[in-house]
Amino acid sequence: MTYNISENRNLSDVEFNLLKYLFKKEKPEWINIINNLKVIGKCGCGECPTIMFGENYDSKILKNQKLLIDYVGKNKENNLIGIIIFGNKKTPTELEFYSIDSLTKEIKLSEIHSLEKNI
Repeated sequence: MTYNISENRNLSDVEFNLLKYLFKKEKPEWINIINNLKVIGKCGCGECPTIMFGENYDSKILKNQKLLIDYVGKNKENNLIGIIIFGNKKTPTELEFYSIDSLTKEIKLSEIHSLEKNI
């Protein structure tokens, strides 16, 4: 599987609100950069909502960045979903979603109210 598929767009409202929620809790210094983040790629599987960020559409996708934020929640079908943000000291680089219980084949964005820090 290819690591990523090229995709150039702005954050969706759901992605924006999720990042804002997580940054407020874990990385408040990043709140001000949300408006500047651009989606420059998505997961190579082409099915999950995992996305990669850049400062602009010409930014290079940064792989193997540090895990900085790690949460779990439930999707609308009540399945467990993991949400991870990778990045560096300067900026987030990837928002990853994955199935924790392997019961759901279609990973959808978690309901924000169900999110808890993954210890």
